[in-house]
Amino acid sequence: MAETRALRWPPLVVVGVTGGIASGKSTVCRMLAECGARVLNADDVGREVVAPGEPALAELIAAFGRDYLAPDGTLRRRELGTRVFRSPRDLATLNRITHPRIGQCLAARLRDWQTEPLCPPIIALEAAVLIEAGWTTLVDRVLVVTAQHSTQIARLMGGLGLSQADAAARVHAQLSPRLRLRHADYPLVGDLPLPEVQQQVERIWRDLSHAAGRPSPSLLLDDLEANPATEKKSRRRKARLLSS
Repeated sequence: MAETRALRWPPLVVVGVTGGIASGKSTVCRMLAECGARVLNADDVGREVVAPGEPALAELIAAFGRDYLAPDGTLRRRELGTRVFRSPRDLATLNRITHPRIGQCLAARLRDWQTEPLCPPIIALEAAVLIEAGWTTLVDRVLVVTAQHSTQIARLMGGLGLSQADAAARVHAQLSPRLRLRHADYPLVGDLPLPEVQQQVERIWRDLSHAAGRPSPSLLLDDLEANPATEKKSRRRKARLLSS
């Protein structure tokens, strides 16, 4: 059962779902949504922040040049991403311009949802840079999804069509799993077979339901034939990441 903690957005329970690029965060959030959570995606909010006419877009073009502005007035996100993930200095500039604005928008969305009758009142805030951007102050729990770098690179190459070099640059430009796991209330291995990922998500959902004061009977009935093999794999992976 979840420990008692004061909620930041009562009656909402907000879990921040974070992890490296292509680690499996979206899959985990989809599973949480199937359990009943409402998902708030920081990347979607980030697109709103840099939409045509927004101050952040003007600042980005001033910083990086008009080559990153498409004919329709939108930001060439992929091209800018390729640049910043190869340059820590450029990445810091991008983050300085966008992160505070995204954080403000996320907070505004959560304030709005406080007044809605959500059942269950559980929000999954998906954000790759939850920790780096300081958005842990917006959430009640932190769920860290980890995956092997080789898995992340293969997913990026297959899903986005990136070269191996570009995929590796994006993976290695982000916070290490070891540092992320220091913030984790819930560590989750994202490159296990999907049924095993689902089992991890369901155990987390039970805990979130208790935190919200709404135990989930349908899931508590299975409680808990936790798969010993899954638990062993998860513990071994976490130990490797913490020692790396």
